[in-house]
Amino acid sequence: MWSVQGVDGVPALVEVERPPVGAGEILLEVVAAGVNRADLLQVAGHYPPPAGAPQTLGLEAAGTVVEVGPGVDPVWLGRAAVALVEGGAQAQFCVAHADLALPLPVSGRLNGYVAGAALLEAAVTAWHNLVDCGFPADSGARRAVLIHGGSGAVGTVAVQLAKALGATVGTTAGEPDRCHKLILLGADAAADYHDLDGLLRMKQELTAGRGFDLILDVAGAGGLETNLELLAPSGILNIIGLQKGRHAQLDLGQVLSKSARIQGSTIRGLDVASKVRLVRAVGTHVWPLVQAQRIRPVIAHTLAFSKAKRAHKYLAKATARPLGKIVLFTEA
Repeated sequence: MWSVQGVDGVPALVEVERPPVGAGEILLEVVAAGVNRADLLQVAGHYPPPAGAPQTLGLEAAGTVVEVGPGVDPVWLGRAAVALVEGGAQAQFCVAHADLALPLPVSGRLNGYVAGAALLEAAVTAWHNLVDCGFPADSGARRAVLIHGGSGAVGTVAVQLAKALGATVGTTAGEPDRCHKLILLGADAAADYHDLDGLLRMKQELTAGRGFDLILDVAGAGGLETNLELLAPSGILNIIGLQKGRHAQLDLGQVLSKSARIQGSTIRGLDVASKVRLVRAVGTHVWPLVQAQRIRPVIAHTLAFSKAKRAHKYLAKATARPLGKIVLFTEA
């Protein structure tokens, strides 16, 4: 079978053995798979897959279940599903834990698979950071949330999910057109992340100057000082990316004076039990919102698996990156 792997620093189709299916696992014949920054980092040699994971790229695969392992209900056979994996999604066949799979949230053969591949990893990441690492979904409090990088795959889902959970939502992007599209997606306000005055105006407009209770940040070191300025007393800063560096100086006095909490998270490094809990939460709470069209997949590009190199180039151009997720699909 074919799979997409990093070869001499670029993604390429290579021939590999079809993976065996173990206890508690399913085998998907893949129709679509998402492309994430983790794939770019893995190809560049900066983010090796966990021990035991395949070298094949891809963290979510959508397709048809063609085989089940021991202990898996045979009802899965023939089902259209999307699964969260540690690697191996961008391939002709992909093995996944059955408990990390969900039915496709929307119908339609190609559209349904593309939507599933665009949503699962982003929805799991958004739920984990907004709810598990943020505030309980049933807390009843109306929170002010700032989502940096709102035009990215996670950002477009997080903006919609935060609104569905009742938050006041501010977001950032790198150019006016993307800011406008994020307002159309449901954000209460959007600002250029290069414009500190614009960010401070958004803070004043949405929070009466108090600041945001929760900030999701993809910049890392590059945005730390600004984020502390934007954070509310007792606010939480969740660092979910390091696009602008990993080393920064920090004014601990500002952290103390605000009783702020700074934390980081990554989905790939979680244990299986934690991932199962997250996928189940997404199936219970997020999938119904997708089916009700309160959360829509935002897809920047769909390309054939043979165009994986081009997909990586699109994603690597951060300043020109279009809105949403890049999805690879199997050519008919």
